[in-house]
Amino acid sequence: MAALLTVAACGGGSDDSGSSGGVVTLRYAMWDEVQKPPIEQSIREFEKAHPNIKVQIELNSWNDYWSKLQTQLVGRSAPDVFWDHVSYFPKFGKEGVLTDLAPLIAQDKVDTSGYDPKLAEGWKVDGKVYGLPKDWDTIGLFYSAKALKDAGLTPADLDGLTWNPTDGGTFVKTLRKLTVDENGKRADEPGFDPGKVKQYGLAMQAPTGQQDWWNFALQNGCELQDKPWGRWTIDQPACVQAIQFVQDLRLKYHVAVPATVTNPPNGPSLDQVVGRGEAATAMDGSWMLRAFDTALPDGGFGVADLPAGPVGRGSVYNGLTEAIYSGTKHPKEAWELLKWLTSEKHQKAVAQAGAVWPGISSLNDVFAEAWKAKGVDVTGFKKAAEGTTMGYPLTEAADTYNVKALDIFNQVWLGQMTAQDAAKKINDEANAAIK
Repeated sequence: MAALLTVAACGGGSDDSGSSGGVVTLRYAMWDEVQKPPIEQSIREFEKAHPNIKVQIELNSWNDYWSKLQTQLVGRSAPDVFWDHVSYFPKFGKEGVLTDLAPLIAQDKVDTSGYDPKLAEGWKVDGKVYGLPKDWDTIGLFYSAKALKDAGLTPADLDGLTWNPTDGGTFVKTLRKLTVDENGKRADEPGFDPGKVKQYGLAMQAPTGQQDWWNFALQNGCELQDKPWGRWTIDQPACVQAIQFVQDLRLKYHVAVPATVTNPPNGPSLDQVVGRGEAATAMDGSWMLRAFDTALPDGGFGVADLPAGPVGRGSVYNGLTEAIYSGTKHPKEAWELLKWLTSEKHQKAVAQAGAVWPGISSLNDVFAEAWKAKGVDVTGFKKAAEGTTMGYPLTEAADTYNVKALDIFNQVWLGQMTAQDAAKKINDEANAAIK
């Protein structure tokens, strides 16, 4: 994206980042409470190794995080170091609020070869580096072990499932076995009442599409954009079919939890839905493993591969970076903290806690072993990352797409708008926002 501007906010600085007696306090912003304990513990080690630096963690939920961060950036009071997401990177890069790390990496001879190129390359523009990889994620099919057992199914029965836009394939057949009405009738049995369902086969929830229809889109041959930083193309037939399939799972097949329950941003998280027995499975990201482990402890859940679609199997692949606010008053100290957060020592500690897949590829087995010790096989996420994947779209129109997608897809899942109309509306409005 050649339009990225040079750093423009230098000199503004963070009102709250201060120093006293030679000690600098850095503010570090994140949104995932599950990851906080191991990160906090590692940061205490960082502070011991850097007695002139203290770190104050600022934790806000996903929704609050972005609204607060954008307000802070406008007011030049942003945290010194913060988590960044691909959907906001183009906007932040254009506004010049991210520090270019390339000169710092060269100056300190930081070895970046350990990061998966798929993660690292997306954050480079015109030779500039706007963040170093923190973690990565793919999407899997979480399941309740009890729900499978009650249906007479085993985890192996979830292997090799397929779907198609005509009759739903073996995926829908299996979800019918897992969907139970208040009288105990399953959806593939005579007398099943779709108006009084006690347990659905599947739960889905995604503000943009990452955890639901984007995966079906990939498996159906849809491409969300004509190229990275390009135009949206979600009005293609293959994309519309994927959106229609997600609506069908709810409104035609009656095997997915109604959108009145799960629509974001107010619906409960999917670990809660499965944990309460309202759904047998859920499509969700690997970052939710610890949440599912809390909702369904002691072997109560597992993770299967996503079903394959008409053109094959695949998952959305994404990752976060650690970024430095270009207006920080303490660039040297912020760089020291970022180096620590993206180091093997820190990421190994987070992986050992089972918090998130690490940005450094050689530590993937550490994360998988942490979950193996709990009796949960998470290698499917890694297999998905190494297979056919779809990266999170890179676009200058992310703000428009995100707002439109949340509102319009909620209407589609409720049956208030057709898949075709929704795709065209989002496509047209998001492309109009591309400068």
